[in-house]
Amino acid sequence: MKKTTKIIYISIFTALCTAPLLCMPFAGSNESAENRQLSEMPVFFEDGKINTDWGNQFETFFSEHFAFRSQLVTLDSLMKSELFETSSSEKVVVGKNDWLYYAETIGDYTGTNEMTGRKLCNTAKTLELLQEHFENDGRSFLFFCAPNKNSVYSENMPARYIKSEKASNRERLNSLLEERGVNCLDIVPLFRSSDHVLYQTRDSHWTNEGALLAYNAAADALGIEHDDFSGAEFHLENVWHADLDGMLFPSYERLSEQSVSDIDFTFEYRGAFNDSDDLLIKTKSDAAADGTNLLMYRDSFGRAFYPYAAQNSANAAFSRQTPYVTSLADEVNADCVILEIVERNLKNITSAAPIMDAPARALDFSASVDESDNNICEISDKKRKLRIYGVLNERYFADDSDIFVTLETDGAVYGYEAFPIYEAELLGDEDGDSDYGFSLTADKSQLIPGSYEIYAYVKNGNEYICTNSLGVFTIDEN
Repeated sequence: MKKTTKIIYISIFTALCTAPLLCMPFAGSNESAENRQLSEMPVFFEDGKINTDWGNQFETFFSEHFAFRSQLVTLDSLMKSELFETSSSEKVVVGKNDWLYYAETIGDYTGTNEMTGRKLCNTAKTLELLQEHFENDGRSFLFFCAPNKNSVYSENMPARYIKSEKASNRERLNSLLEERGVNCLDIVPLFRSSDHVLYQTRDSHWTNEGALLAYNAAADALGIEHDDFSGAEFHLENVWHADLDGMLFPSYERLSEQSVSDIDFTFEYRGAFNDSDDLLIKTKSDAAADGTNLLMYRDSFGRAFYPYAAQNSANAAFSRQTPYVTSLADEVNADCVILEIVERNLKNITSAAPIMDAPARALDFSASVDESDNNICEISDKKRKLRIYGVLNERYFADDSDIFVTLETDGAVYGYEAFPIYEAELLGDEDGDSDYGFSLTADKSQLIPGSYEIYAYVKNGNEYICTNSLGVFTIDEN
């Protein structure tokens, strides 16, 4: 009997240990719940050679794909969150009173994710140049930051996270934009003063009612005549697949509360539409009060925002594409342009320069010349455009230094102001970053034929530092 018991025990133990491996071919993986790309099965032979890292790669693959993984992760998460109010996911913070928070916002909350003074000025300059571009075309511009949930509702954050008393990146940027005359909107006071909870407790985003508050504030700031939907009545229904719930409990399909209204949207989609996460959504509406056309650069917070804007815009485009493509404003004949981005992603504004011609500048000044070779400049010569980008020696810079680039040939000098952006992807440094990059696009049709040299000028107060020649290129006769 003892022998039989041992055999049964060993058999059960072996079955439990091997089941995740043996059942892998029959169990699918859930990348959407993981919110990331999962690894693929590694190959033992690679380019005719033995893959010496196969063991480590298979370990990663197995840890992400073993059978019943999502169910076991969900069970582990349920036990930890319900019994100990802790999270089994590094992406989710379990707060008080059944609230969840996105872990990527912790740096902003505690002040450990502080942007450098130079990065902050680079961000402000990028928005300033965008506003100048659109205003030169007769369009209004507005920037606003969708706040992190814990920037509005900090009371349910775990006590182990200490809220910083310093000004946040969002607050510092808004102050700098106001100094520079960039039209910006701070919606945090509006959210904090509301008697309603305007963020979802189990999701990282605002509710539909919160999105309406943000839209009305933006439309008022732009002076758009609009229906403010003041007669709308909101109520809560369990209809939402919350993103934080999905990360924490990948196999536990439960719906969370979302504010639902009785608004009857009558706008129509122009062109293909799949869902609210489309990179580009175009709409038209006969209900627009003053026939305003709108372009909005947005992120996932725009999913709940765009229906209100679409209803109030004769023609509108809502773009999640990056870099920002300014020619979209011409496609919808935009009267107004909104740029919205969530607080935790403010640094992404300077991840790549907007697709637009650099503003021309008349550079009439003297400059000291620095002969340093510690500068990088790349030239991308397209059919109609010239893309010039690189990184300069940091000793040239103060926090608020502007960067100008000249293209010089016999008989002509063309001056431009560059975006202070480090083009990490174009430079083959996708995981890198620098506060001292520059990027610009020039229209080749505006340049006379000839051989050109490129120089950069860094402005510090009333003084300029000029680099040595950064590169050469040729514009041929047509």
